[in-house]
Amino acid sequence: MEQLHFLIDVNLPKYFRFFNQGNCRFVADIDLQASDNFIWEYALTNNNLVIVTKGTDFYNKFLMSENAPKIIFVRMGNVSLKHLYTYFEHHWETCKGAIQSARMVILYKDKLELIS
Repeated sequence: MEQLHFLIDVNLPKYFRFFNQGNCRFVADIDLQASDNFIWEYALTNNNLVIVTKGTDFYNKFLMSENAPKIIFVRMGNVSLKHLYTYFEHHWETCKGAIQSARMVILYKDKLELIS
């Protein structure tokens, strides 16, 4: 199985322990003012990073693009940090496995959706 690397968007907490295991980069460490286009291109040109985001713009751009990075899209609406942490604590390994064979994984409160 290929070792994936992840680009964590600024709309997700940097301190979650699952994002701090050596295979994640943080947009906040690259450029706090980075545009979505910059993040998109950065992911494509830097070892095919998987974007992990809550940003709907990435979902829309993915649907319209022929050359897109892999994306894990957190689509849970307004949830508490505690709920988000618990979700990732229980499902991060599943998400990482799912993105191996999909181009996008959409995370809902009660299911994963894979887009090939």
